[in-house]
Amino acid sequence: MPPSATVTALKAQKNNPDRVSLFLDGEFALGIHQDLVVKYDLHTGRTLTPKEQAQLEADERLIDAKQCALEYLAHKPRTEGEVRDRLARDDYESEIIEQVITRLHELSYLDDEAYAHDFVKARFANKSYGPHRLRRDLRERGVDAGLIEEALAGLHETVDFQEAAHALAEKYWHRVADESHPLKQAKKLQGYLVRRGYGTSMARAAVETVQGEHATP
Repeated sequence: MPPSATVTALKAQKNNPDRVSLFLDGEFALGIHQDLVVKYDLHTGRTLTPKEQAQLEADERLIDAKQCALEYLAHKPRTEGEVRDRLARDDYESEIIEQVITRLHELSYLDDEAYAHDFVKARFANKSYGPHRLRRDLRERGVDAGLIEEALAGLHETVDFQEAAHALAEKYWHRVADESHPLKQAKKLQGYLVRRGYGTSMARAAVETVQGEHATP
């Protein structure tokens, strides 16, 4: 933008009535939200100093980032880390990202603690994932390690992961039942449990129990 500029036109955008095209010195400058028209008292003939122009652009950028975050959150709950990553991918500046994150917390739109508790409950109920898989998935979503362990501890109060591993091994048994060699059978079954998020020792114990239950007398 020039050192100083005069508002020569404000035109409502056809595709978005909440936004206005701002023209300075006869040329299109940028699209802005209606709220900024009021905030900066924009009207034809209004002169904007370089500082005002820079602040106007920054405010518009912030509004745009907030809208981007809200649209991202509208589809399903997200973690703070996921929102940060999304805004960073859209090339928003770190200062703007921090402002957006702060505002989302103020509005209670971000709550990693609640997210972690809901996540482990849902993933265990729907997919029977073990603690290792749940921990990894939350870590990939940027959840703090302490919050992850709290969520897993809460789930452990109502869930016996060893029993869950046994139930999962029993459910999967038909896929390995025809394997002629017990060691190959155990390896396949244990590998399946480990991929589902159960530790090696827990998976091995479940496999040994299920193999014993299905052993031919």
